[in-house]
Amino acid sequence: MSHRSRVCYFTIDCDDLDDATRFWSAALDAHEEELCEPSRQVYRQLRLPDSEIRILLQRTDDVKTSKERMHIDLETDDVEAEVRRLEALGATRWDHQQERGYDFWVMRDPWGNEFCVLQATFAELLASRCPWSA
Repeated sequence: MSHRSRVCYFTIDCDDLDDATRFWSAALDAHEEELCEPSRQVYRQLRLPDSEIRILLQRTDDVKTSKERMHIDLETDDVEAEVRRLEALGATRWDHQQERGYDFWVMRDPWGNEFCVLQATFAELLASRCPWSA
């Protein structure tokens, strides 16, 4: 008997679903997909513009106590401009990494979850995205 599997969600914990939906929708150019009302009390689902993987925001009252073992990496053709855009949305700079031949920022979303802003890795995919307006 055969079966299939695939990544369907990358889940991000938060304590305020409305604020998290606004932040991550703006940060990722994503839009919210409707969920049934009982699920909306705990989850919000975001569709990315260029991926079939969804971002699932999960409400929790658990306090963040350590570094994430999984996180999102955003690539950009202008790291400083992207970091400033994300700061305007509520993210904060946490750690400027300049080791191992890379120069990137570890950021924190408004709930303390880490994510990274990297120099372009997949330039051909990045080129297909619409630029952010200044």
